[in-house]
Amino acid sequence: MKLVIAVVLVSQIAFSQRPAPLTGNLRYDLRLTVDSSSGRQNDRPGKKSVIRAAVYSALLPGAGEFYAEAYWRSAAFFSAEVILWIVYGSYDGKGDHQTEEFHRYADTYWSVVRYAEWMETHGPSLNPNPPPGGIVVNSDPNVPPWERVDWDKLNAWEQHIGGVPSTGFSHRLPRRPDQQYYELIGKYLQYNMGWEDWDPSRTDYLVAMSARFRAYRDMRGRANDFYTVARTATAMIVANHLLSMVDAALGAKAFNDAVRLETRLVPTARSLGFVEFVPTTSLSVSF
Repeated sequence: MKLVIAVVLVSQIAFSQRPAPLTGNLRYDLRLTVDSSSGRQNDRPGKKSVIRAAVYSALLPGAGEFYAEAYWRSAAFFSAEVILWIVYGSYDGKGDHQTEEFHRYADTYWSVVRYAEWMETHGPSLNPNPPPGGIVVNSDPNVPPWERVDWDKLNAWEQHIGGVPSTGFSHRLPRRPDQQYYELIGKYLQYNMGWEDWDPSRTDYLVAMSARFRAYRDMRGRANDFYTVARTATAMIVANHLLSMVDAALGAKAFNDAVRLETRLVPTARSLGFVEFVPTTSLSVSF
């Protein structure tokens, strides 16, 4: 819809006087027109740069809208940016805290020594002719379990038992503190027997699940959920920058296009035969 309003600003200036310069911004032009009659000068605001508005919002969402004088949209994009960073920081921190917690849990209740001893005990019945034994190279219980095994032999046994598809030994355990070390022991049932509450005489590790295994799995799941929210917030932050950049550019263009002023001097007859040239302004506003 296009609304055309004819505004007549009656001035007492003579034809020899120069009318106030018009800028294309209604708010400033009305003030400049009034101020020109009293001899006062104001700064000309000029048009808004579309590129500058886009760059401002690319750096800080809402800044380009503020520059284009779209203050409500500026507040909305800036508020979204603040909220998203708070969400990211909060959930990333929760994920880090949960990760530290399940690492401590694993180091306390899962032992690669128990896992190795189970393989040496039951491995030959799962797949005959296993590799040489001696996976556990240190019997001192005061030394951390992950420092008491020969990791190459451990992986060789896993490879050998995995040679029989029905056993389910599909993975090779990386060395601690590799991220995969903490993931695998709570993800695959082949690591059931390393948990504290597992009965080492049992061989049905693919059927039963250790309670410690289940608790650890859930702890890892919570950490992953926290990180998922944090990653989603990161993606939304990027999207907020892009959307604000586009919106600011459009806002700057709208600022330049929405209000159009056309000014001309209209001769107006006065008493005693005098003719006065009156600045007449036609205002066109597009919605």
